Amino acid sequence: MALRLLLPLLLLTVTLFITQAQGIGNSGMDCCLKYSQKSIPSNWMTSYTLQGPESGCLLRAVVFTSKKNKKICASPTDPDVQKVMKNLDKRVRKDKKKGQPPRYRDRLKRQKQQQV
Repeated sequence: MALRLLLPLLLLTVTLFITQAQGIGNSGMDCCLKYSQKSIPSNWMTSYTLQGPESGCLLRAVVFTSKKNKKICASPTDPDVQKVMKNLDKRVRKDKKKGQPPRYRDRLKRQKQQQV
């Protein structure tokens, strides 16, 4: 009698452990599965990240994020992709040197002009 109650509980517990173990460290839903074939305009992109086996993905790729928060996958060996990456790096360095994003600086200038 106790075995009849214990067996389904044991099966449920084992099933839960197996499904959780398969999900650990697996970010497969966030991985690029193929590269985009379209050209990537650098002025539309805001940032990029690199993906590969170290991040749990099979495909090595550059994942660009657009101003509209869309993700675009590209080949890291493509010369055009490398140019876009360099442009983004330059833009980020330039904004860091100035200390504030361009839009914020423009808004501060307008506020000072209105106060005078």
